[in-house]
Amino acid sequence: MNTLELKQKIGDEVYAKLEKEADIEVGLAISMPLLDKYRQERWYQQRYLAPILLSECEHFQKLALGFTPMDIVNILFRCKLAFAVKTEEEYHRRCTGSYVDDWSFVIKWPEKSKGIDVVIDEYLERMMNFMDEKTLLVEIFHIDYYSPGPDHATPTKFFEQLFEKLSLPFVAFFDEEQLVEKHKKGEPNLREYTLEKAKKYFHSPSIGFTAIGTDVYVHLYACGWLQTLLNMLRIAGFIYRPQIDFGRTGIEFFPPTTPVFLGGNSYGVWSWNEDAKAPWEKLPDGCLFLSFGYRGLSKMWLDPRAYAGIEKFILENKIVFEHIKNPWAPENIDGIVPALEILSTATQAPDLGAKILLIYCCLEHLFVPKGVGTDNKKYIIGGIHALRTKLIPWFDRLYKVRCEYAHKGYVLKNDEVRSLVFESIANAITLLTAKLAKNTQ
Repeated sequence: MNTLELKQKIGDEVYAKLEKEADIEVGLAISMPLLDKYRQERWYQQRYLAPILLSECEHFQKLALGFTPMDIVNILFRCKLAFAVKTEEEYHRRCTGSYVDDWSFVIKWPEKSKGIDVVIDEYLERMMNFMDEKTLLVEIFHIDYYSPGPDHATPTKFFEQLFEKLSLPFVAFFDEEQLVEKHKKGEPNLREYTLEKAKKYFHSPSIGFTAIGTDVYVHLYACGWLQTLLNMLRIAGFIYRPQIDFGRTGIEFFPPTTPVFLGGNSYGVWSWNEDAKAPWEKLPDGCLFLSFGYRGLSKMWLDPRAYAGIEKFILENKIVFEHIKNPWAPENIDGIVPALEILSTATQAPDLGAKILLIYCCLEHLFVPKGVGTDNKKYIIGGIHALRTKLIPWFDRLYKVRCEYAHKGYVLKNDEVRSLVFESIANAITLLTAKLAKNTQ
C-alpha cells in the first residue's frame, strides 16, 4: 500500500487530519529541549492519540483495514521528523516513545536520500507486512474456584465450550495439566518443557482474544472485547452466585497488568492510574474484582456450581458482544461500556446501599437524555414501559429503597434488600439488551 492507495481507501479528508496530527507531533518533538533543567538527557514521548482519533478509529474499523489511524500518524511522524532534524543522534532522541512501536519502527538515516514520499510509501508497505494473527492475553488474579468433581468441567473446558457457543475467538488458559502440551504446540523445538515454563508462556491463568492486524490494532481491539467479557463474567458470577462473600479474606491489593501478546515473551507492567481514563480506555482488569482506585473488596467466585448460570447469562445476552464489533462506535463508547462498568462496580461494592445507587445510576444512563437534570424517574419509567412493562413493579421497589438510602444514609443488610440487589442487576442487564435489540430493528 502506498500513499495514493491509502488516501483512496480512507478518504483525502481523513488522511489530511492524520497528517495534521503528525505535523503537530513533529513540532512538539523538535521544540522539546534535549536536556532538562538538571542537564540530564531527554527523549520525546509521543502523545496517546486514540481519544483524539475515535471517529477515525471507527471509520478504519468499518473499512476492515486491520491497522489504526495511530499507525499512520506514527509513520508520517517518523518520516517527517527524519527530514526535519539535522543529525541522526537527534532523530533517535526525538522519535522514541511511540505507543505503536510494534516493529521497532525507526527510519534508517541513509534512506533520506530517497526523498520523503518514497520513504513514506516504503514504510506503509512495511506496516502491511506486519499485519498477522495475534492473541492478546489478560492475566487473571484473585480467582477462587473449587477443585471440580468428576461431574464438573474444568475452568478451561468450561470457557472453551462457552467461547465455541459464542462463536468468538476468545481463549482460556487455566488448567495446569493441559498447559505443557499446549506449550509444545505453541513454541516447538525447545530443549525441555515444564509446567513452570508453560505457565510463564501463557501467563496462566489467563484469558485472551485473537485478531489479525498490527500490534496497536490488535491491542486496542482485543482490549475492548476482553473488558466486555470480564465485566459480563463479574455480573454473571454475582447473579448466579454459589455463595456470598463480603469479607476481605485472601484479598491482596495488586493493580491490573497491561495485557500482553501470546508468545511475545513480554510481561505487562502494573498500572494504578486506570481511574484517570474514560471507561473504554481502561485496561481489562484481570483481578476479577474492582482494583482500580481500591473501590471494591468483594471477590468474584468462579465456582463449578455456577457454570450453568454463567453460561446461560452470557448466551442470553450475546447481543452485547454483537454490538461491540466496532469498539470505537459511539453506541459502544457512550452506551454499552459505561453501563457495564457501572453494573460491574455495583456487583463489587461492599455496601448494599451503594449497590442500589449504582444500579439506579445505570438506569439513568440508559434512559435519561444527555443534559437532563430533573425528572429522571419519569424518563426511566418511560424507558421501562417501552421495553419491559412488567418490570415497573420491580422499579418501584428499587426506587423506594434508593430514596430510603439517600435520606437515612443506610439500608439494612437483610435478605429482602439482598434479593432486590440480585434481581436489580439482572433486570438492568435485561433492559440494556432490550434497548440494544430495539435499536437494531
